Amino acid sequence: MTSDPTSLPTDPTRLNAQQRRRDLAAVGQGTFDVLVIGAGVTGAGAALDAAARGLSVVLVEAGDIAVGTSSRSGKTFHGGLRYLQQLNFNLVRHAIAERDLMVKTICPHLAKPEPFMYPLQKHWERPYAGAGIMLYDIFGLKGKGVPRHKHFTRGGVIKQAPAFDPAVITGGIQYFDVRMDDARHTLAVARTAAGFGAKILVQAPVVGFLKEGVRVVGATIKDTLTGETHDIKARSVINASGVWSADLQQLAGANTFSIQPAKGIHLLLRKDAIDSETGLLAPATDSVIIARKWWDYWLVGTTDTPWEGDAHTPIADRDDVQYLLRELNHFLKKKITADDVLGVFAGLRPLLKPVNDDKGATSAISRDHSVIQGPAGFVTIVGGKYTTYRRMAADAVKGAVEAAALAGHPINAGGTVPESPTATLPLIGAAGWSALQNRIPALAGETGLSAHQVERLLTRYGDRINEVLALAHQPADAQPNPDWAGYLPVELIYAVQSEGAVTLGDVLIRRTHLSIELSDGAHRAAPEIARLLAPITGWDEAEIDSQVTAFNAEIAAERAALESVRA
Repeated sequence: MTSDPTSLPTDPTRLNAQQRRRDLAAVGQGTFDVLVIGAGVTGAGAALDAAARGLSVVLVEAGDIAVGTSSRSGKTFHGGLRYLQQLNFNLVRHAIAERDLMVKTICPHLAKPEPFMYPLQKHWERPYAGAGIMLYDIFGLKGKGVPRHKHFTRGGVIKQAPAFDPAVITGGIQYFDVRMDDARHTLAVARTAAGFGAKILVQAPVVGFLKEGVRVVGATIKDTLTGETHDIKARSVINASGVWSADLQQLAGANTFSIQPAKGIHLLLRKDAIDSETGLLAPATDSVIIARKWWDYWLVGTTDTPWEGDAHTPIADRDDVQYLLRELNHFLKKKITADDVLGVFAGLRPLLKPVNDDKGATSAISRDHSVIQGPAGFVTIVGGKYTTYRRMAADAVKGAVEAAALAGHPINAGGTVPESPTATLPLIGAAGWSALQNRIPALAGETGLSAHQVERLLTRYGDRINEVLALAHQPADAQPNPDWAGYLPVELIYAVQSEGAVTLGDVLIRRTHLSIELSDGAHRAAPEIARLLAPITGWDEAEIDSQVTAFNAEIAAERAALESVRA
């Protein structure tokens, strides 16, 4: 087993302890064009956008890549069918265009079209719902990323989805959106940014800002691994910190907006919990209920309620879990119980709160994004949807260029900053993926894995699959561990050596999803996995215990509501 990342070939996309030390040393030298705060998908996207334009970039994150909302979404690239009801046609059109770019160009290895059935409960619904879904398809005619919709009779729906209750539905309309893994996609965006020269620092919260008068000229970060602070000078700062964006703006010296965090929860179900070849999207008491096939599982969501608690630790409550089960079961013959649920997670949508709004329903707050200038040299990007992150990132960088010019310190020495190239820029893992797809049978024969296992690896790593498998020093390292939901030990090793994981939670929650895929929240697997990683991370027995304890405490809090429903 390779225990020292320095022994690996040089690769600018590789994130690990050595890269972090190197980037920490570099950020104190000179002035960067752009400092991005927050390594969720928007922040990672802004770092990639700026770096791909030839700008010098630093991306800093208080915790892990995708630690917040960007690992806790519905894990679907989608246009937002329900936003048609709000007449937000521009948002839907832009989101569908981005969805199709993901499938066709940007990350085809991470994005797969999946069918969803809109069940009709009254005969009169067909023309109304059909018109909306037809418009949804029309917006996708240019991108051609997914198949077109189809109409089904009651019998046709039951043939596609035997689990559906024929006493409830009169027929259905099937349309397509795109399955993805949000945490791994955000990671791919960040690694691609690193490949274009962006410096990336995790476990590095901003604790203050550097000022020249009222103008922001950089930030002070704290290295949580050593306790040391570092100053980073920048011509412009992009605040992409999501639910913390208003707090960061205030720390920078302005107070022009507020955020209403909206909580959404999801349940992960066993593959056999729902007998269906198609997902489900249907009206619910609060917005919509969505069940999508998600690799070897079902993912069910979501709720949309105000969150007033700690933004670092959103959790489901008992009512949330019961609500989703009740809304889903309305459409099913065989009812889902809490015993069918493997895991639960909650995330926060950072919604820009309208002035004088008195805590109305969060489902009615706009999902459009905003670029907010102020104070001088400081730009905030807030709101929006995961699917439109690339457009949000481009707008944020445009705002940062404008902010620097307005402050009298133009980026690129006053020269022209190129337009964003990210619409045609594949993410790491995408370039050779289609050719490897054609070699799945051969790869299965070469590795001793099943074709299904090879395909799963390709959907996680794309053309980097051989980097992962090369870390095996004994046959068992590159074979699925049935106690770890079929993950290969080398995947966990790769998470630390190349994917920037620092803690056990980073590995079990975001690089893999063992914390929701195992019915005990990976409680039993955690000590063994920590010991597997110890030769790479340098953890001694005390630190192994500390990592396991911290992980178990976090997951116990997340699972408390589920366990209370099971009891």
